[in-house]
Amino acid sequence: MGFKDWIMKRNPIFGSHWHRIGLLRIVPAALAMYLVIPVYFFLHIVCIKLLYNTLICPLLSIEPIDLKNYIVFDRHIIDSLSWTGRFHCLYCEYANGLCVATGALLTRVSTEAKAPSNPFFRFITLLLYLFTSALTALTQSISNLFYNVGMAPLLGLHKVSIKHSYVIMKAADFGDGFMTFGNIGRSFLRFENSSALILANALGQVESQWCPIKHLDTPPETVLPEHHAFFIDRCELCKMRKVLCTEGSVSPRKPIW
Repeated sequence: MGFKDWIMKRNPIFGSHWHRIGLLRIVPAALAMYLVIPVYFFLHIVCIKLLYNTLICPLLSIEPIDLKNYIVFDRHIIDSLSWTGRFHCLYCEYANGLCVATGALLTRVSTEAKAPSNPFFRFITLLLYLFTSALTALTQSISNLFYNVGMAPLLGLHKVSIKHSYVIMKAADFGDGFMTFGNIGRSFLRFENSSALILANALGQVESQWCPIKHLDTPPETVLPEHHAFFIDRCELCKMRKVLCTEGSVSPRKPIW
C-alpha cells in the first residue's frame, strides 16, 4: 500500500481532496485555514461574549445569545475518523456555529433593540454600539480576507461580494426597522451583517468539503447551519469519500474544480 492509499484509508476526507486536486492546492489553503483560528477566538470572546452579550444586549434590552445552542461539538467522537479528521470537524463545528450565532444576534439587534430613554446613556450606548459593530465587522472581514485570498482560489470555492450581500439583505428587508440610532446605526448594522453573510457563505462551503457529516442527536433548541441538510450520515463514510473524490463537496454548490 502506497502512502497516498494509506492516507485515503486513515483520513478519507483529506485523502479525497488530495486525490481530486493535489497537495499543492491543499497545503497553502489549510495553512490559511489554521491561521484564522485566533480570529474566531477573538470574535467569540471579545465581540460576542464581552461586548455584545455583556454590554450591548442589556443596554438595548435584547436577550443575549446563548452560544451553546449554536456551537455543537459531537462529530469528533466518531471512531472511524482520524485525529486530523476529528480536529477539522471540531473546527467546522466551532466556526460555523459561531457564525450562525452571530447572524442570529444581529437579527435580534435589528428587531428588538430599544435605546435608553436618558439622553446621556443613549449617547454612551450609541458610542459603544458603533464600536462593537465596527469591531465585529472588522473581525469577520479579516476571516473573509483569509478565505478570499488563501483558500477560495486554491480550492475552487465561490465568493460572495459585498454588493451581493446587500442584495440578499434588501430581499429580506434586513434592518429596515432598526432606527434606534438613526441612519448611522442602521448603516453599521447592515455592513456588519454583510460581513456575516459573506463569512457564512465561506464557512458553509468549507464545512461541506471538509466535515460533511451529520451531527449526532441534538437538543430541539439547537440551531444548525442550513447547509447541514446536505450532509451525510456518520455511518456512510464510504459514500462521503466517493462524493468528495468526484464532486468535491456534498453541497449543491460544487467547487469550480
